[in-house]
Amino acid sequence: MRYLGKKSVASFLRRLLDVAWYLAIGGSILLAGSIVFSWLKMPEIASGQESLVIETPGLDFILHDGLQGAFAPAHFLFQFILILPLLAAGLIVIYNLRRIFATLVQEKPFQVENIRRIRLIGIVVIAGTVLSGILHTLIGFYLVNLINLPGLELKANVSLNFSDLFLGVVILILAEIFRLGAALQEEQDMTV
Repeated sequence: MRYLGKKSVASFLRRLLDVAWYLAIGGSILLAGSIVFSWLKMPEIASGQESLVIETPGLDFILHDGLQGAFAPAHFLFQFILILPLLAAGLIVIYNLRRIFATLVQEKPFQVENIRRIRLIGIVVIAGTVLSGILHTLIGFYLVNLINLPGLELKANVSLNFSDLFLGVVILILAEIFRLGAALQEEQDMTV
């Protein structure tokens, strides 16, 4: 089994990343369209809204009573918009992975551009992890302030995924390894 070059694992993964890229672009366009639609239709959606639906995998919470004050769908729209930087981070990662795998198919992985791409991926993973933690915390605080039911205690937690932070640091270390590999490749190219 070949890992680099045409008809290799790298070539197959490059094709998968191409598919993921176009699906992500299409999904981004749909998401942006739904945000615009929600923003334009917000007065119609908000009128008569007296319940809150929280959808989770396998379970939906439908609250008809216990909402503090007026329910403001605009807050959810704001949180929906906060997801956009996470989507942009995902697009940046997929785009740079596509470029890296293109060099793997060409059997030229130790290029200066790949060092920059890998470093950017590491930074984006770390920033996305922090941003995701902030987003989850904001949603938690919003729901704690919105819902007040007898016998139900809600507590917002500060959320940060340390395994994703670790992954980001590992990617930055790999960028340094690629920098050393590129220096060795350049030295070898000069001696030949």
